[in-house]
Amino acid sequence: MDGIMDMKAHYAMSPDDNPTAIKGTSLPFSMDEVKTCPTCRGSLRSIGRYGRIVRRAMLDEATKKFIAWSNSEYLKLANRLVDVQQALSESVHPSALQKSTPPSKKVLSKGRLKELHLIKNWTGADRYTKATFLWNSIRSFIGQVRKEEQPFQRVADFVEYAIRQRRAQGEFAFDESLIQVKGYLQTSALSLRCDTIIFTDFVEVHKTLATARAEISLDFTKHFEDCEALIKLATATKYPREEVEGHIYFAKFCAFAQRFNSAKQAESTETTPATDGLTTKGDEHLALARKLLDQYPSTKHLESEIEATSLMLRGGTFYQNVSAEEMRAVYAAMSKEFLGTGHWYTCENGHPFTVGECGMPMELAQCPECGAAVGGSSHRPAQGVQHANDIENLARGVERLGV
Repeated sequence: MDGIMDMKAHYAMSPDDNPTAIKGTSLPFSMDEVKTCPTCRGSLRSIGRYGRIVRRAMLDEATKKFIAWSNSEYLKLANRLVDVQQALSESVHPSALQKSTPPSKKVLSKGRLKELHLIKNWTGADRYTKATFLWNSIRSFIGQVRKEEQPFQRVADFVEYAIRQRRAQGEFAFDESLIQVKGYLQTSALSLRCDTIIFTDFVEVHKTLATARAEISLDFTKHFEDCEALIKLATATKYPREEVEGHIYFAKFCAFAQRFNSAKQAESTETTPATDGLTTKGDEHLALARKLLDQYPSTKHLESEIEATSLMLRGGTFYQNVSAEEMRAVYAAMSKEFLGTGHWYTCENGHPFTVGECGMPMELAQCPECGAAVGGSSHRPAQGVQHANDIENLARGVERLGV
């Protein structure tokens, strides 16, 4: 059994094959499966001799499943958004003679959702019902991929709680870089994209109905704040694709704010530019986005969107500058990033990726997120590539609890 569990890789062993010390830190994603008894397939988790190894492997598996699941669910939502975008672009605008349908009850929503309800009620039709429903679904999924819901954080919280209750001895250190933020980032960006698709369509609808409706005033303060938050987190965790998207969406909301200016936006706040500075602020964000385009190949598909947004800031046509077919192609490529089979590693910036069954990468390649080297040669990884370190502290913490 010691051979199956590869005890010598995890412990310094005495001449009579008893563990005497932990042999360095184990490497997350270095175990392909949670090993069981070869005779009965029963769990070895409760056997003290092997419990630490098994629990470490279980953390690996939980993290792999979380990453693969969150990516899969994100792509489902992203493709639904493409369907909504396509349906809006192909549908006929409401007639100017169509009577506005007053809301059945007062809108009590807050933040970004409040603005969606305002334009939905102003239009007086069901044009944005499906889009708003999808927006709520995206926001709900953001709650499922936030930091507190991830395997590492849940175990860390449990260990810290147990230590506070004096059920375990010693200090516990948890490296928060283990938390996978990609799912949260890309879904937050998708939520903002959903907003921009709806407002882009509404600009054209507004042109048709403006003479038959009361004036509408929209507040984009929360949109600007969420764009800034997306940019800040993406920058800190080195996800340039989402960072570029954050800059683009900020500039788009500057263009929308120009079109639907409100009294609240007449004065500048920390996150909301003054009315006469909207173009300048939008241009600043687009300039930052262009710099990232030159630096990271993974962001190149956003170049046309940057140029279209620049025209929007100058009173140009508001249109869905990225077609449904183009977006489907982007999401199809993203679906291949986590294969669910093979071996898992992280690049030097901590972004997870998978390679084939051979083990280490055979060819030099780049991280699909940040462009860092993730390949290698002769089954040896490029500099900085590792098996995604630091789950060890969590495994040790759990071991002290006897679970």
